Amino acid sequence: MKSTKLSAFSLSLLFSAAMVSAADVTGNFFDADGAYYGPDCDKEKNYSGAYYTGNYESPFKTVLGKTDEEIQEKMDQLWNHYFKGDNNSKVYYDKGNEAYILDVNNRDVRSEGMSYGMMIAVQTGHKEEFDKLWNWAKNHMWHKSGGWDGYFAWQRNESGSGGDDNCAPDGEMYFMMSLLFAANRWNDSKYMDDAQYILKKMWDNGQHSLFNPQHYVITFQPQGNENNFSDPSYDLPAYVDLFARWSTSNQDKWSKAAKATRDHLYKSSNTKSGLFSDYNNFDGTPHGVSYNGNAEKYMYDAMRCAMNFGMDYYLFGADSARQEEMARRIIDFFEKDNYKHARFNWDGSNPQEQYTLGETGANAVAAMALIKDSKYDEAVKKNLKMAWDASLMTGQYRYYDGLVHYLAMLHLSGTFKIWKPKPEVTEKEVTANEHNGVKIAKDTTFYSFESCKLYKVNAKPEPEQAINTTIRLNNNVRVWSTNSAIVIENAVVGSKFAVTDMNGRVLKSAKTSSPMQEVRINSRGNFLVIVGNKTYKVVK
Repeated sequence: MKSTKLSAFSLSLLFSAAMVSAADVTGNFFDADGAYYGPDCDKEKNYSGAYYTGNYESPFKTVLGKTDEEIQEKMDQLWNHYFKGDNNSKVYYDKGNEAYILDVNNRDVRSEGMSYGMMIAVQTGHKEEFDKLWNWAKNHMWHKSGGWDGYFAWQRNESGSGGDDNCAPDGEMYFMMSLLFAANRWNDSKYMDDAQYILKKMWDNGQHSLFNPQHYVITFQPQGNENNFSDPSYDLPAYVDLFARWSTSNQDKWSKAAKATRDHLYKSSNTKSGLFSDYNNFDGTPHGVSYNGNAEKYMYDAMRCAMNFGMDYYLFGADSARQEEMARRIIDFFEKDNYKHARFNWDGSNPQEQYTLGETGANAVAAMALIKDSKYDEAVKKNLKMAWDASLMTGQYRYYDGLVHYLAMLHLSGTFKIWKPKPEVTEKEVTANEHNGVKIAKDTTFYSFESCKLYKVNAKPEPEQAINTTIRLNNNVRVWSTNSAIVIENAVVGSKFAVTDMNGRVLKSAKTSSPMQEVRINSRGNFLVIVGNKTYKVVK
């Protein structure tokens, strides 16, 4: 069984997990094959999400106290059940150099399920299965000419024929994102070429635009009257944000779509219940259609919205205040319902059916936005525990709810990562007892993200002789303190100096740049100041 590391915290280095901005941080940030998922910076503003911090630690670990081994065992169980299990559990069917995900109840293959399977495979490190799924999708679903050029047939028979040539936009979204991640994780330009082709055609097809060109919101389907309304469960702001960064075409349109997608998802959340409707208008209100009497209700599609905004919350944090509000609404609603029912009117009335496995996963991802709110401690734990304890689905209805729960578990386990292009790494030599939060007791090497640059740090501890040097006064050089600084007076400009605490931990070190050098030290206490070959004791 192929496994993937679940967090960057497994290297016996101690890192800061509580990040409020993209600060300097230390970690591994690479998988075993050298693929990068570490920190990054924006030019204007950095947020708290994993894109900026590289921190993907699982709430199963931080909130429920599960170990890395227990979490990996849970993820292996999911893979073995849905991809390698028997005909009563699996949804993945291997056909040699191709494979497909089967909608078991309808006995057909859907772009939704194929793209979900590819995302699961790339995030769990299963390249062989990813390639087989992509081969099937390319050979039987992907249009490379004609009116649907760049799009995918949303439905095919198991043979790869028949079905419906029209698209279902959630498939396009997951296909594009999984291919970009695969290109970066496995350093394969073929995936990138395919992803860029699709990204371009989503705006430049000539007959179809996946996003409404006036509102920049994803359409229910990009043709006829169906491009004038949406399905909010297709709103994937984290994905659109990455398309805006990584697409080689239409970047301005993707950037506008990222903002519009976050706005639309927020508008779609009912202010009373926090629920979403299956179909809706660009202003967030439900949209009815003649062929679906449940389109204006919270039904099968809409449950995914909770996962979509929860995912964006922890991956980017660019819309955190509104997403926390959305999380409070929907978690409060299901708390009052005691997680009994699955389907409702948009305002929360008329409860129907039993709470499902898919909702269990999606709502637990939404609850991640409430981890910092102590008033929701019990509700967060309850949702995480339900997702963890849930029995995996078997039988004819396992496809949809089973895969939505599986996708949610990628987020909840820390397995889902933003796989990025390989960054430039600069080597740095450091002699210190501590660097960027890492204590250095012996020669060691680690990665350090500092001032938006990634360094490979070759570190050595400070020699101990400075601590043991006899404290002697020097009649020429004076060392004294103020409320905010230690002052070195009369030292030759360019003299080496260091300030340590009484345990020998180096706080500042440099060369004097003026005859009266101020060294800013905010803390108070006893300090040793080494100037040249002499040591002074200062009380501040």
